[in-house]
Amino acid sequence: MTCHCTGSVTHTAFDFLTLYRTETVTDPVLVVYEPRIYIVVQGEKVLYLHNRPILYDESHYLISTLNLPVSGQITRASASAPYLALCISFTSLEMRELLHDIEAASPSQTALASSKSSYAPPSPAMGLSNITNDILDTLLRLVRLLDKDKNDLFLAKLYKKDLLYHFLQGQQGHVLREIAHNQSDLSRINRALIHLRHHFHEPFEIHDLVTIAGMGQSSFYKRFSAVTGMTPVQYRTKLRLQEARRLMVHEDVGAAQASFLVGYESPSHFSRDYKRTFGRSPRADLHHIRTIGIETYKRQHEDVWF
Repeated sequence: MTCHCTGSVTHTAFDFLTLYRTETVTDPVLVVYEPRIYIVVQGEKVLYLHNRPILYDESHYLISTLNLPVSGQITRASASAPYLALCISFTSLEMRELLHDIEAASPSQTALASSKSSYAPPSPAMGLSNITNDILDTLLRLVRLLDKDKNDLFLAKLYKKDLLYHFLQGQQGHVLREIAHNQSDLSRINRALIHLRHHFHEPFEIHDLVTIAGMGQSSFYKRFSAVTGMTPVQYRTKLRLQEARRLMVHEDVGAAQASFLVGYESPSHFSRDYKRTFGRSPRADLHHIRTIGIETYKRQHEDVWF
């Protein structure tokens, strides 16, 4: 498990667990956070969900219940104290099955939790919570399985279930409960986000997303903004910028062509959005990356993100 490079990602024997390590801080990077629980073991990073900063370190865990485009950077990492992090993936089906098991064991407790969540105001689909000793203890048992000659998948799944239970009991448990139900507003918004991710380069009418979500237009706008922190157009812009940068850096596509390929009608508009997100114009950003070397840049600034 030891790595002597400045940045690395390790896909473990357990398909739900990924480990990350880097010795350097990163440039601002635009990525899509998928439904995961994200935990910084050592170091610090700052995310921007549109204009909302989220700073987290070893004392917090972050939950994302939807696919959310965020920009940000690792802000504390060094050779002597590298940035170390991990993420645990989960599905809405796993949450439904766990809630079913909890209900079977403690129906009164489940009814009380459901009652409280039904009166809770709309919550962002991404948020921080304080990490607890129970979570840390289970995480340690899970990671220790990786050091064994034979990775124990059976025990790993039990530890994962234990972790998800603790997250359900935590400060964002009501959001996890909502994503577990197919007909919740959060799940409806998620269907619109999936459509956006597949068609972000195309013009679209907002009514199409409303129809896909199966919601009223007014409630769709309000709920979309509440859970993602942005409008549908702003969400689409983030996806377009991420793909444009990938095309420019890794496919050697020019900035103007990349802007048209992802759906922009004006290269100047694209350039303004790009600089606002990445801190440099497309041309200056490309020069910066090529000075470092594309593969080195990818390893140091992109691969260590999730």
